[in-house]
Amino acid sequence: MDDAYVVDDLESLFRAHHGRLVRALTIACGDEQRAADAVQHAFVKAHLRWRSIMDYDDPVGWIRRVAINRLRDEHRSDVRKRRAVERLAAEPATTHGEPKVDDVAAMLAGLPKQQRLTLALFYVEDLSVDAVAATLGISSGAVKFHLHQGRNALRGTVHQHQGDDHV
Repeated sequence: MDDAYVVDDLESLFRAHHGRLVRALTIACGDEQRAADAVQHAFVKAHLRWRSIMDYDDPVGWIRRVAINRLRDEHRSDVRKRRAVERLAAEPATTHGEPKVDDVAAMLAGLPKQQRLTLALFYVEDLSVDAVAATLGISSGAVKFHLHQGRNALRGTVHQHQGDDHV
């Protein structure tokens, strides 16, 4: 099938290509909702830049690339989250398995905002102490303090959570 890239407006492009893009990306990532979200995100970006994109030789190709990049970013984010869970909850093998992401999110939610943000930037975003400090506009020493306090609070929460499992 020959794709006709000449379209008068983004709405026509959306109607003509949205379904196929979602199906293709669903096959690629294995999750229809993620694929649909990525395609939707790409069309929103296209809408915001439509005056320049409409003159491209292949505007659908641009939208496809943006959607694929979104899926890749989400995948990298998921990998970072999983690594953060492993790092934050690293305990001896006597535990009843690794905590779930939802459990860690709940544990982090109980921390003060600054500790939660510092831990997220350091462990999930994989930023250095200096990069976290620059991002938050605080000193490196303050970042280290918040990391230390957050880790201590999480250790207590993990131990309490494990104690609940034994009851």
